[in-house]
Amino acid sequence: MPTPTLRLYHELLLLALADDSGKVAFGGMLTYGLGGAILTELLLEERLEIVEEGTRFKRRFVQVTNPRRIGEPVLDAALTKVREAKRRASPSTMVSRFGQKRELRHEIARELCRAGVLRETEQQILLLFRRRLYPTIDSRPERALIKRVRDTLDVGKKPTDRTAALIGLASASGSLAAIYDRKALRALKPRLKTIAESSAGSRAVREAIAAAQAAVTAAVVAAAAAG
Repeated sequence: MPTPTLRLYHELLLLALADDSGKVAFGGMLTYGLGGAILTELLLEERLEIVEEGTRFKRRFVQVTNPRRIGEPVLDAALTKVREAKRRASPSTMVSRFGQKRELRHEIARELCRAGVLRETEQQILLLFRRRLYPTIDSRPERALIKRVRDTLDVGKKPTDRTAALIGLASASGSLAAIYDRKALRALKPRLKTIAESSAGSRAVREAIAAAQAAVTAAVVAAAAAG
């Protein structure tokens, strides 16, 4: 049976889910990681671009370059959101809007179920609520993506654009905790910074990672202010 081809948001969700229970176990900022993954895909597909305007004070905006549908619901819905917005928004704002789409995690998980990677189950809580869970039934895609991450971070192999994006977004969202403990992640900080900022990834990848990081920072600051 061939291994299914996955988008970045599929891979990020696989990292975040615990294989046996199907619960989100890694990635306290997964919302923004998924939003960043969607932005990355649309940039790589050349449906969106990030433009910079202004002379003294530079401002960056996301705009549509090609409105043609891709034929994948998650990406087409995000593209429509940008196209129909009354005003252009910054990359970090679009990351938040993409990631906060209602039922996004379940939509992505169900696509993985149809691909034969996960299965959908339900757990009853206190006889009142039901929670949908997605345990793994085909571990090959996750093993393959973890190998790509380890080849880059542990062995020093130069990443492809997609692997650089996956690593940067997994780092921003906290999902790298599925692979490395806290001590290891601290030691990896210089390497992670290099991948996010250097030519290891294309311009689209660097911009998407930066947007996800900015969205996470904004969310943390807002939570701290509310507290």
